Amino acid sequence: MSSSADAPLSQRTVRAGLWTVGARLSSRVIDLVALLVLARFLGPADFGLVATAMTIIFIVEAILELPLASALIRLPEISRRAYDTAFTLGLMRGIAVAALMAALSYPLARFYGDERLVPLICTLALAPAMRGLASPRMVQFEKSMDFRRRGILEFLGKTTAAAVAITIAVATGSYWAIAASTITAPTVMMIVSYAMAPMLPRLTLTDWPLFADVVGWNFASQILAAINWQIDRLLLPRYIDTASFGRFTAANDLASLPFQAVAAPAAGPLMAAFVNAREKGTLRETYLKSSGGLVLILLPILCFMALLSGPVIRVLLGANWNEAAPILTWIALVGLVSLPVIPMPSLAMLVGRSKALAVRSLIEFSVRLPLSLAGVIFFGIPGAIAARLGGALAGSVSSFFLIREIAGIGCLEQLSVVVRPLLALVPAALALHLCELYLDFDGALHVSFVASGAVYCLTYAAFIYLFWVAARRPEGVEASLAGMIARYTCK
Repeated sequence: MSSSADAPLSQRTVRAGLWTVGARLSSRVIDLVALLVLARFLGPADFGLVATAMTIIFIVEAILELPLASALIRLPEISRRAYDTAFTLGLMRGIAVAALMAALSYPLARFYGDERLVPLICTLALAPAMRGLASPRMVQFEKSMDFRRRGILEFLGKTTAAAVAITIAVATGSYWAIAASTITAPTVMMIVSYAMAPMLPRLTLTDWPLFADVVGWNFASQILAAINWQIDRLLLPRYIDTASFGRFTAANDLASLPFQAVAAPAAGPLMAAFVNAREKGTLRETYLKSSGGLVLILLPILCFMALLSGPVIRVLLGANWNEAAPILTWIALVGLVSLPVIPMPSLAMLVGRSKALAVRSLIEFSVRLPLSLAGVIFFGIPGAIAARLGGALAGSVSSFFLIREIAGIGCLEQLSVVVRPLLALVPAALALHLCELYLDFDGALHVSFVASGAVYCLTYAAFIYLFWVAARRPEGVEASLAGMIARYTCK
């Protein structure tokens, strides 16, 4: 009974996830094309300079991030005053970020020994300000699990930004091409959001109590999470040369693409699915399905990057970036540690346990900060990666126990979602190794790369299906995808 009642929710969640993931994948393809072009016209030092400026902006933006959409989506009915309060809070946040970054630009330029950072940081600070001004009414589509408009919004922003970046890079060969792209995307998205979800905002904080709980503990969590996220990028420019930092940044950005393309856009559908599941009493089952689905998708992508890092770097960035390949391997492998607990923040926000997120971030922070300080100062990039691994392990282990407390799901049961994907990965990795042995990655790099990727994906998909059938076709992402494929093939 519960299974059939849950099936429409599962299918709606998968469809919503496919829309958001598909849109984000399209956006990341655009990012890759832009990166491919920029890497030919700009060098590692240019990327390193912009990455240095963006690091502190990422930290400040993450610290001052307000989960306004999460607060709104929890409300049974969203009033006009709630929308206006959300807009006012977003505006205040944008002004605060821009003002703080302008004040910090000169001290940071002195700290890193590069005066070019002053105008660069001040200009880049406009990006988070624009992000905070998007129409709050966009959340009405997420609440109804309609993510098409959000996908279109991001696609338009990324397309325009890529065109601007490529044009400036080809014309000038300047690092300002990256800065222009960073500002253009959120500006276009902000403008288009009011065309999709019109509203004439009014400045008010009348409904502040609706946001107070989420913002309060979330603020503490974000301070710690932002430092955890960017501590290596904050320290490395001080102890390694700009070109090496540029290679580290490029490898880190590539390894982050699967999370940005799949995990990040899935947060909205997951939140909506958890809201529906709580009403139906199936929150526990829905969480396990969502965790298993994310592992099933992200595990093979990260492993492919780790196992074939050299060709990945040469195809996407060019031969000049070869030294980034081992960095990509290790960062991708470290990313595997966090896969089973990706949905944890959405679950904690739903049940009003923002404090749990702060606790997890504090545990990760207490491990990663000292490891990063020692690792970066004495070992540079290898030390930063080792510190990242230590922090990821601490964050994941603490998340397992917090999820057990929140949703009553045992740690072993949480880990069980990785079994079938891991088993399917073994023959896929073997197939990839055979491709490396017998395909020509020197003379026919792109053909060999595409062929090996196709063999790897098909092998993984085939064994996922076989193991799912052997497990008697349990409910989950495999079942939802199989049903959708069957319906489309029967048409």
